[in-house]
Amino acid sequence: MGRVPKKQNNMREIKFIGKRVDNGEWVYGDLIHGVGGKAGKTFILPIVLNLAYLPGCHPLDGYEVIPETVGQFTGLTDKNGVEIYEGDIVNSKLTCEKYKVYYNESEVVFVGSPLTSGYETECWLNSALEVVGNIHNNPELLK
Repeated sequence: MGRVPKKQNNMREIKFIGKRVDNGEWVYGDLIHGVGGKAGKTFILPIVLNLAYLPGCHPLDGYEVIPETVGQFTGLTDKNGVEIYEGDIVNSKLTCEKYKVYYNESEVVFVGSPLTSGYETECWLNSALEVVGNIHNNPELLK
């Protein structure tokens, strides 16, 4: 029995974010793991019509990124329409607390882990949140 494809408008967009090795800028797109002579390297191939116009972007690999900075798009946006990725830090107006976004494998869901309270809880991501930074650019928010 074959799988029936979901309607395009119901599908979650699968894309990633990562910090470029060469200049530290963030890039969004498809995640690629290097093979052959590029084994062990991680790349993000931007989702654009013509890669030839992106300076420093290899048309097959994209941009090399720092593996530790790679995060997957959660499929959600915050209250301002900003896309929420793994590694983002979000502020909840409901709890007045900041949360680090991560993927919970046991529940197969993206959630937030509190940064400021002494108790362990999770925040289900929703549009009442606001992205205020990420763990790579704003480590001071983790304190």
